[in-house]
Amino acid sequence: MQYYHARRNLDFSSPASSPLESPIYGAVSPDEHLDAKVKLRNRLNSGHLANMPAGFPFRRLTDPCGAPRICYDPYEFREDLRLDSRRGKLAAYVSFINESADTRPYSSKKDYLSWCAYLPQLDLLPYTRGPPPKLPAAHVRVDAQVMNTAYGKHIEGDPRIILRALSISLELGLLVTVSLEHRDDYPGTFSVLYIGTANNGRRSVLFNAGSFKMRRRT
Repeated sequence: MQYYHARRNLDFSSPASSPLESPIYGAVSPDEHLDAKVKLRNRLNSGHLANMPAGFPFRRLTDPCGAPRICYDPYEFREDLRLDSRRGKLAAYVSFINESADTRPYSSKKDYLSWCAYLPQLDLLPYTRGPPPKLPAAHVRVDAQVMNTAYGKHIEGDPRIILRALSISLELGLLVTVSLEHRDDYPGTFSVLYIGTANNGRRSVLFNAGSFKMRRRT
C-alpha cells in the first residue's frame, strides 16, 4: 500500500453516491454550504448531536422483559444547523447502513457497517418543484470483522469513535475505512487501521488505533 499525506480541506468533492431528498427549500449559497460543513464537523468532533439515538453508533432498545439490547437495524436522524448567514436552518442527516442481513452484523466476514453524513446540495437557484437533494458529505465504514475484536467493544460503547471518524471524513474529503491487518509478530493479534480513500482512488493510512485480539462472545 502506498502512503500519502492527507491535508485538511473543507472544500472537497463529496464521495459519489445516489442523492436522497431533504426537506430544505430555497437556494443554498457557497458560503452557507461551507458554513454548514464547518458546523457539522464541529458537532461531530465534539460528540454533541441533539437527535443522536441512545446507543449510538447503533441503537439501544429494551426487550419485552425490560433488558437492554443493541439494535443493528438501519436508521437515520436529522440534525438542524443554524447558520449565521441565513434566518432559517439547514438540515444535516446522519444514517447507519447495515450491509449484512444478519441481526448481528459482525458475524459476517465480508460486509461493512457504514455511517454517512449528508448535507443539502449546493445550488444558487431555489427549488420550486420539491426539496433539493441531500448529498453525502462524510462516509465511514467499518469492516464487520473489526467488531469481533476488543476494539469492536470500544466502538459499541463509545459514540465518539464513529463521530470523530465522520468528522475526519468530512474535513479531509475521504472515505474512511476501519479495517484489520494481521500482525505476524504476534499471532492472533490484529492492528486496527483507519484508511482514507480519496475520489481518485489513492489510499492513505490515517492512523493506527492499536493492536487487539479477537474477543469471546456469549
